[in-house]
Amino acid sequence: MSNQTIDVCLTVDVEFSVNYAPVRPGRRPLGAEWVRGPVDGRSQGLGFLLDCLDRYALKGTFFTEVFNTYYFGDDPMAEIAGELSARGQDVQLHLHPIWLYYKDAPERAALSPGRPPGDSFTDHAVDELADWLTDGADILQRMTGTRPIAFRSGNLDSGRVLYAGLRRAGLEFASNIGVGYTDPVEPELRQFSGLCHIDDVIEVPVTTYRPPIPRDRLLLLTATGSAFAEMRAVLEDAHRRGVGPVVVLLHPHDFHIPMNRDSDGPIQYRRDVLRQTRLEWLCRYLADAPDRFEVTTFSAAAQRWREQAETGRNDLLTGSLAGLGVRLVENKLLPMLRGLPQ
Repeated sequence: MSNQTIDVCLTVDVEFSVNYAPVRPGRRPLGAEWVRGPVDGRSQGLGFLLDCLDRYALKGTFFTEVFNTYYFGDDPMAEIAGELSARGQDVQLHLHPIWLYYKDAPERAALSPGRPPGDSFTDHAVDELADWLTDGADILQRMTGTRPIAFRSGNLDSGRVLYAGLRRAGLEFASNIGVGYTDPVEPELRQFSGLCHIDDVIEVPVTTYRPPIPRDRLLLLTATGSAFAEMRAVLEDAHRRGVGPVVVLLHPHDFHIPMNRDSDGPIQYRRDVLRQTRLEWLCRYLADAPDRFEVTTFSAAAQRWREQAETGRNDLLTGSLAGLGVRLVENKLLPMLRGLPQ
């Protein structure tokens, strides 16, 4: 059993939804409403998430997507970024190239009917990626007054070419790898946990873990796909082994339910009771164990991570049979829970 305190990062991808608009006539992208999830005048997405962190005096790193400005302009995401900064949260850079569809008329014209625009970083040249990343950092700095130091790619899309682009754009940290969701093509990028250096960029991967059964399956540590009992088991395993940082992936839209997203009219939202409960329990658990887990952010831990030597370890953490059982039960109950009155 390790006696050291393990870093834990609660990371949040704050992003609007293109909502299939480029390929489905009549659809429109979803902006701040998708992030906030309003229900009876209260935000069950970002508002719930921030209130939950505040209740337990925790901070998160909010990877904030800014290429949406090519459709919405600066104001909607700038307002959200300002709220995050005002509440003491760490705001870093997130990009989805699909939004460039609304910037580049030639790209739109080149698409065949019904073919969606690309949303990948790994099939572009280094110079183009460096330009994208620099543009994104400029936009976020315009919104917040602070230059980002860390980046997360849309869809956790990672490749060596992206790290070369990050280095040229002056972004020192990244959290692009999530093997349990997107397995990188290059085997050296198959990082499950901890810290690693890739082309002079410090990668802090989203934690991937293995459930007890089936043994060949890998999962990301998320409030969407992991029961609280599984998240607790992974954290306990990390502490036993002395492995950190443990990185949890969240989205504001994880915590609300769009009831009629496929219609062309206004979307009605409901709170997601199960996933909100999972986050509440996770935050309480971490807040109650400060001697074992230090909940930190990319900005707060940056200097320490810079000085931390690579260990060569790449531990695949494990869940528990009890946690798996809870998740299976929850997944059976989920349709019923979503039907409960709010």
